[in-house]
Amino acid sequence: MRDDQPQGPFITRVMNSFFPPILIALAFLVGAAALWLTPKEEDPQIVVPMADVLIQAPGLSAQQVTKQVTQPLEKKVSQIDGVEYVYSTTQTGSARVTVRFYVGEDRESALVKLYNKLYANQDEIPAAVSEWAIKPVEIDDVPIVMAALRSDKPDTVDHYALRRIAEQATLDLKALPQTNVVNVVGGMPRQVLVAFDPAAMASYQISVADLTRAFSLSHQKRNAGDIQHQGQRYVLETGQWYQSRDDIRQLVVAVVNGKPVYLQDVATLSDGPTEASTDTWIQSQQQTKPHPAVFISVAKQKGSNAVTVADDVTRTLDRLANTQFPEGVEVEIIRNYGQTADAKVNNLVSSLGIAVLTVVVFVGLFLNWRSALVVAIAIPISYGAALGLDLAFGYSINRVTLFALILALGLIVDDPIASIDNIERHLTHDNKPRGRTIVLAMLEIKRALIMSTVAIVIVFTPMFFITGMMGPYMAPLAFNVPVSVVISTLVAFLVTPWLAKKIVRASNKGDDYRLETTPLYRGYRRLLLPLLENNRRAKRFLMVVGVLFVVAAMLPALRLVPLKLLPYDNKNEFQVVLDLPETASYVETSNALREMNTYLQQQAEVVSVSGFAGLASPMDFNGMVRHYFARNAPYQGELRVVLVDKQRRELQSHGLVTRLRDDLESIAAKHNADIQLVEMPPGPPVLATLVAEVYGAPSTPYADIQAQAQQVAARLEREALVSEVSTSIQGPLSRWQFVVDQEKAALSGVAITDINQALRAANQGVTLAHLADADEIDPLPVTLRLAPDARDKLDTLLALHIRGRAGVAKQSEQGALVDAPQPLVALSELGHFEQQPVDQPIYHKNLQPVVYVYAEPIGRVPGEVVADVIADFNQPKADTSRPLAARSYLDNGAGDGWQVRDDINVVWSGEGEWKITIDVFRDLGIAYGAALLGVFIVMLIQTGLPAVSGMIMLAIPLTVIGIMPGFWLLNGLSGDINGYPNPALFTATAMIGMIALAGIVVRNALVLIEFIQQSLARGMELSEALIQAGAVRMRPILLTAGTTLLGNVIITLDPIFNGLAWAIIFGIAASTVFTLLVVPVVYNLAYQNHPTHGLPAEGDEA
Repeated sequence: MRDDQPQGPFITRVMNSFFPPILIALAFLVGAAALWLTPKEEDPQIVVPMADVLIQAPGLSAQQVTKQVTQPLEKKVSQIDGVEYVYSTTQTGSARVTVRFYVGEDRESALVKLYNKLYANQDEIPAAVSEWAIKPVEIDDVPIVMAALRSDKPDTVDHYALRRIAEQATLDLKALPQTNVVNVVGGMPRQVLVAFDPAAMASYQISVADLTRAFSLSHQKRNAGDIQHQGQRYVLETGQWYQSRDDIRQLVVAVVNGKPVYLQDVATLSDGPTEASTDTWIQSQQQTKPHPAVFISVAKQKGSNAVTVADDVTRTLDRLANTQFPEGVEVEIIRNYGQTADAKVNNLVSSLGIAVLTVVVFVGLFLNWRSALVVAIAIPISYGAALGLDLAFGYSINRVTLFALILALGLIVDDPIASIDNIERHLTHDNKPRGRTIVLAMLEIKRALIMSTVAIVIVFTPMFFITGMMGPYMAPLAFNVPVSVVISTLVAFLVTPWLAKKIVRASNKGDDYRLETTPLYRGYRRLLLPLLENNRRAKRFLMVVGVLFVVAAMLPALRLVPLKLLPYDNKNEFQVVLDLPETASYVETSNALREMNTYLQQQAEVVSVSGFAGLASPMDFNGMVRHYFARNAPYQGELRVVLVDKQRRELQSHGLVTRLRDDLESIAAKHNADIQLVEMPPGPPVLATLVAEVYGAPSTPYADIQAQAQQVAARLEREALVSEVSTSIQGPLSRWQFVVDQEKAALSGVAITDINQALRAANQGVTLAHLADADEIDPLPVTLRLAPDARDKLDTLLALHIRGRAGVAKQSEQGALVDAPQPLVALSELGHFEQQPVDQPIYHKNLQPVVYVYAEPIGRVPGEVVADVIADFNQPKADTSRPLAARSYLDNGAGDGWQVRDDINVVWSGEGEWKITIDVFRDLGIAYGAALLGVFIVMLIQTGLPAVSGMIMLAIPLTVIGIMPGFWLLNGLSGDINGYPNPALFTATAMIGMIALAGIVVRNALVLIEFIQQSLARGMELSEALIQAGAVRMRPILLTAGTTLLGNVIITLDPIFNGLAWAIIFGIAASTVFTLLVVPVVYNLAYQNHPTHGLPAEGDEA
C-alpha cells in the first residue's frame, strides 16, 4: 500500500519519542484549566437583539395613533437590515413597537442601526407625539438572582419600609464586580404628597395652575458665576432647593388682598409612602399566611460567570441581613440561576465521570485491564483538548456542552477500542518485533479511522446552520462532538501506539491462535452462512428488513410516536400568570392570587409562593420574549412558585403542573380570570405553545378580524386536551370622558389645556418638583393630587376650579378692547362627563393588522392539534367528535367543522412552538440529508465504487428500525397524570441522536468493508472474507455499541436530552445487529459474480 509509507515512519517516530507523554500531560492541564476558567451557565445564551420603541401621543384614538404614528414607524424600522419581525401594540394615546432582529445578529450593531434610522427621521415625527424612547430588551438584563425581602413583623416593617431597605441594599449589590441591572420590585417608594383641598382653593381664588406655577417659580437654584469679595474669590449662587416637607409648607402660592396664602392653607402635606397600587408578598411552607415582601433582582454582565456572580450576590445579601437589616426582615432566595447552573454542571461532570468509568470497566471486562487503561487515558485527552477549545472559541460550560461530550463518548472510545483491539490481535498471532507489529496494526485501520472521522465531522457540521433560536442553543453540540472525535483520531495515532507499547503485553498464543476456532467466529458463521449460500433466502431477509423499516417509519405518521420540538424541563419553579377582567382593581387581583396561594400551600412539593398583583415579577428569558415585564395593569397578576428540589420529588415539574392544573383553573374561573401555567422552556421561548394569527384583507375592519378570531378560539376550546384558550382582544372597559363646552370655556377664557392639567393633577397626580434630600437614593418627588377618598367621586372632580387665561376673553372699555377679568370657574360649568368605551388595542405584525389566539395543549403535541383543526376547516360539523385514538396524520380531524369569512386568513405557523418545530425539523432534515450526501461523496471518493459506498450508507436508515419502535414502547409504558396523557416524545434532541447515529454506524460499516476488502486482497474467498471480516470486527463493534449504550444511560435521566439518549440506545442496538448481517449480505449479492468481488480494478488506487 503506497499510502502506508509516510505514516509508518511518522507513527514509529512519535511512538519512540517523548511527545506522547507531554501531550497527555498538556491535555490534562488544559482540560483542568478550562473547567476552572470557562464561564458556567445552565443553558447556552440565545442572543435575540430586540428593542421596544415607546411612543406617547396624548389625545389620539387607537385608530389615529395606528395610522399617523405606528404604521409609518413600522415601515421605517422594517427597512433596517437584519430585522426579522416588527410587532406593535397600539392603544389610545400610546404605542409600543417591538423590533426583533435575526438570532445571532450583533446586538450593538443592531441597536446602532435602529437608533440611526429613528434619529435620521426625527423630522417626520408627527406633532401629536409628545415623547418617544428606545428601550433595548437584552438577554443580559434577565436577572440570575431574585431575592425576597420578607417582613415577619408587618406592623412595624411594612411595604414602605421594606422598599427603603431594599433600595439601600442595591448600593452594595451594584458595587459587586460583573453585576448588571439591579432592580427593586414591589413596595411603595417615598413621596411628599400635596393633597389639595378644592374648597379651600376656591375660597382663596387659587387654581391648580397657580400651585404648579408657584413651585416652578420658587423651587430654583442657579450658579451666578464667580465674585471677588474682600480680595478673595467666591462662587455666587442664587435661589434655593426645598429639602423637606416643612420647607414647602410655607411656600407662598398666592397673595390675596395683601395677605400671603401658604401651601398649607390649601393642602394637606404628608411625607411617606405613595398610595398603594400594587401588592407583593411571599409565603413559605412554614408560615401560616403571606407576608409583605419586596424583591431584589440582579443580572450579570455579558460573558461573566453566572456561578461567581450569584455567589457574590447571595453572600452580600447574607451579610446585609446579619449586619444592617432590622429585626423581622428576612432574605429568601427564590431564584438563583448561578446555583442551578453550578449544580447542573457538577452533576453532569460527575455523570460524565461515571460514564467514562463505566465504559472503562466494560472494556476491561471484555478485553483486559491493560486495554481498558489505554482507553481510560485516551478519553480524558480528547475531553481536555475539547474543553480548551471551548474556552478559546468563547463557548460556556452548560448543559448542552456537557451533553455533547457525553454523546461524543461513544464516538471517542471507538478509536482507542478499534486501535487497541487490532494491536492486540496482531500481537497475538504475529511474530514481528513489538514496535513494528503495533505500527502495522495501526496502518491496517488507518484509512478506516480517518475516513470515519471525516464522515462524523460531515454529519455534525450541517447542525451549525440550524436557523432561529435553536441554532445557538445547539451550537455547542455541533462544535464539541466533531472536535472531540477529531482529537480522538489524532490521539489514536499519536498516543495510543505509545500507550500500547508501554502497557499492552503480547499473548502467549502466538501461532496457535486461529480465528476459526473461536466461539465468536463459529456463531457468526452459523448465522451468516445460510444467507450467503442462498440468494433467495438473502433477498427474503432483506425484504423483512425493508418491511421493518417501513413499519418503523410509519409509527410517527400514525401518531404512535408523538413529535415535539423539545420536552418539558424539570425545574424547581413555575409561574402562574393571571388576567382578571379589565375592570378589576389590584386588590381583586391580589385576592385571587392569595386564594390560589392557599391551595398551593397545601401541596407538599411547594416551598414558597410569591405574589405580584398589579405589577410584573422580575423577568426570565421566557418573560423577556413574551414581554411579561410590561404586565403592570391592575387586573394583571403573577405567582412565582418555588418547588422542592427535583431529587426530593416523585413528579417532574411538568407532571406536577399537570396535576395542579384543574384545581388552579377552577379557582381562576371563580374570578372570571384567564390563567396560564407557565413553565420555563428548555429551549427557545414562544408567545404560547399554540398561536393562531388571524389576518384580514386590507379593507377588512379590525373589529371584523376580532370577531373571526373569536371563532378560532371557540374551535380550539372544543378541541380535546386543549386548555388556556385566550385572545389578544381586550375585555369590556369604559372611560369617563369630560366633554368641554367650547363656548362656555371661551366665554370664561378657560383653556382646554388647563382643564386637562387640573383633572390629571386631581386624579393621576403630577410631580411639582423633587426635594433636595441628600440621603435619598432616588429623587424624592413632591406630588400634587386629590386625597383618595375625594377623587373617586365625579362630583368632587366637577368641583375643581379653573382660572381663565389673560387675552382669551376681551371686553370693551371706553372704546378700547381690553382683557376681560380672569374668573375662577367651576369645572361643572364648563362641561360634563360621558361614559364611553375604551378603544380596543390594535396589534400589528410585520405591518399587517393581526389578532392572536393562544392555547396550550395538555398531554398532546402541538402538531396534532394544528393538523386536526386545519383538517376540520370548512368541513361540516359531525354529530360526535372523533376520538383521539382514531386520528392520525394520514387521517386528521375531529369532525368538528368550523369556518371563517373568505377575507380572513388564519396562520398557524407564524408564532408558537409549532413554527419553531417546523423550522427545526426542517433544518435538521436538511442537515440529515446534507450529511448523508456528504458522507456518500466522501465514501465514493475513498472507495471509487458506488455500490460499496451505497452499502456503507445502507447502515444509516437501519437505525430507524430500532428508534421508532423504541419510542412506541416508551409511550406504552408511560401513564397518565390526573387524567392527562404523559407521552414519551420524539423531540429535536432525538433527531440529533439519529444524526449522531449516522456517524457511528457509518464508521462501523466502513471499517467492516475495509476488512472485507483486505481479506479479499489476500486471496480469500468472498464468503469466507465476509465471515472473517465480520468475526474480526464483531468484538470492537459490539464494544463500541456497548460503551455507547452505557454512556447514554446517564443521559436518559435528563428530561431534555433523554430523547437523544433513547434514540441512540434503541438505534445503535438495532443498527449494530443489522450492520453485521445486512452489509455482508448486500455485499455478497452485489459482488458474488464480479471478477474482483468489489476490489478496485488493477492499477486503481484503493
